[in-house]
Amino acid sequence: MSIIKDFTAGFSFAIRLILKRNLWKYFIPSILIGSLFFLLFNGGLNLGRSLSFMEDWWGIGWIISKSKLFVSFLGFMILEFFILVALSPINSYFAEQTKEEITDIPTDFSIIIFLKSLKRMVVILLFAFFMQCLISLFLWAFSFVLGDQFYELASLLNVSFFIGFSFFDFSLELDDVNRKESWKFGKKNWLSCIVIGLLVNLGIYYPQKHDLIIVYFISIVFLPHILTIITSYLYYNSKKKSPQIETT
Repeated sequence: MSIIKDFTAGFSFAIRLILKRNLWKYFIPSILIGSLFFLLFNGGLNLGRSLSFMEDWWGIGWIISKSKLFVSFLGFMILEFFILVALSPINSYFAEQTKEEITDIPTDFSIIIFLKSLKRMVVILLFAFFMQCLISLFLWAFSFVLGDQFYELASLLNVSFFIGFSFFDFSLELDDVNRKESWKFGKKNWLSCIVIGLLVNLGIYYPQKHDLIIVYFISIVFLPHILTIITSYLYYNSKKKSPQIETT
């Protein structure tokens, strides 16, 4: 119940911060970014559907049928990767605003910190993507027995930790926390990382899969930014309760 209480408090803080500091205007670029990537990639769903004509082919039809979900999910991972990287400048700014609000310490914009934060996020997301590519083959094999729903759920959970951790890393980078200590923080707070990542995955993947355009745009425009504020809130509150972690 503690994690539910913490997330509820974080969400309330995010709404107050957005209204207090007029951060709502920074959600506008997300509409353009979401529209662009949806048109360009469409989550790989079109690619998966394009294989449908081969399902009736003798000998390989059953493999093609099972491969559609595999191809679609990898396409979704590529879409999610580019969306989160494209939104990272705004998310980094939101993390700075959260730090200022909680600590009362002004944070001047630094291009160096921003580039380091962007680099770390790209590394984390690339690692998650390659892990997914490797594990997907294993999960895909099991899906022949356990079904497509098993593959979807297992794949979403597989990358959720890394996606969630990438949101926490905005604040970790602001505090100049080194990579070793960052991973320690992630492992210690693994459940929060998984919940955050799962919210992102579910908010983007299922609306695309079922052509829920309105839900998809709401998720793209609001979810990543609000979750950045929530994770920053959770980090700086946990920092008050824990000893200072090592910085570079």
